[in-house]
Amino acid sequence: MKPSDRPLHILNLARWYPNRYDPMPGLFIQRHAEAAARFAEVALVYTHGVEAEASVPLYEIDYEEKAGVRAARVYYRLPKAGIPLISSGLKIARFFIANFKGIRRVRYPDEKFNVIHVHVLTRLGVLALFYKWFHGVPYVITEHWTRYLDLKEDFTGFFRKQLTRMVVRQATIVSTVSNDLTRAMKNHKLFTPDYRVIYNVVDTVFFEVAEETASVPESKWKELVHVSCFTDAHKNISGLLRVIKKLSENRSDFHFTLVGEGEDLRKIKNYARTLAIPKKILTFTGLLEGKALAETMARADALVIFSNYENMPVVINESFVLGVPVFSTDVGGIAEMVNDTNGRLVPKGDEAALFDVLNDFLEQKISFKKEHLQQQAWQTFSPGVVGKVLMDIYEKALV
Repeated sequence: MKPSDRPLHILNLARWYPNRYDPMPGLFIQRHAEAAARFAEVALVYTHGVEAEASVPLYEIDYEEKAGVRAARVYYRLPKAGIPLISSGLKIARFFIANFKGIRRVRYPDEKFNVIHVHVLTRLGVLALFYKWFHGVPYVITEHWTRYLDLKEDFTGFFRKQLTRMVVRQATIVSTVSNDLTRAMKNHKLFTPDYRVIYNVVDTVFFEVAEETASVPESKWKELVHVSCFTDAHKNISGLLRVIKKLSENRSDFHFTLVGEGEDLRKIKNYARTLAIPKKILTFTGLLEGKALAETMARADALVIFSNYENMPVVINESFVLGVPVFSTDVGGIAEMVNDTNGRLVPKGDEAALFDVLNDFLEQKISFKKEHLQQQAWQTFSPGVVGKVLMDIYEKALV
């Protein structure tokens, strides 16, 4: 290869990532990295603090190469509770040491990373800033966190805010998954010359399942699906159950599948029993992943989201790839993607409005063209398309 033809070498620093304790966090980060790996040399480091126990190593590295991504998951022992100032200092020190260990593990001999890609602020941004100041490596940021949104108000603390503002100001480009999140960050005075929106990547298995189910005939019996992490304060599944109950009192030509697991799963199941929702119209599947999830969503006639707040759920992208319309609350950046051509929006918490929309859908008063949904989604959310968008960002960072 000529020097000019060599692929870029990208180091990803991820705040969230699938790990031995939970396979779900940061799947969208993993897919971004894999999309970029189609066009560049990609490495990734994720660190995870583990509660202090005698059996827990101080540092432990799990290394794997998958889909073109060299990934190091570094597990480090959190300090035991003690004097707060000392414990906090030790925790921060071990976090950075764990990241440096991970970087050494994923780096090829004599490899120089061209760009660092930070996923989720703030501490990883400080690490990227160190590499910029002392090694001349530019960095870009992708923020996924909802903490900046008005409803959350989790972005607090004078020192944290000042440090985050400095990190963002020094970044070449900051990307988010919605204009709504960009607006929220700017409202917190997180300014940089170049903000961009990069959509979440949809796993290739959804495209494969979409092709396999392209000719499935329609049925008069409508299948509705909800996919989430089962945190009720966030996803408002209890409100959704009340709507399902009301629908069941008026008709019986539908079935609702709730997919996922989480802290409120038992509470939600108990509430469904309290409401006396007929078992024949409601199914809890638990956690589904990969092809099992894609096939379950592909069988649905619509995806339903009733969240109190959101950023830009990747499940919407996945639904559109399968040609499935989306009925959702108008929260976060969802209105940037869902409209009357591919779904319907209702006000947050408005159970009557959601009932009306679902009832109209079951009455076939509203309908959607599956091919239209898929065509637009395939041109936007595929790994190849998003990978090229990421490459444009990395090349801009080097200018």
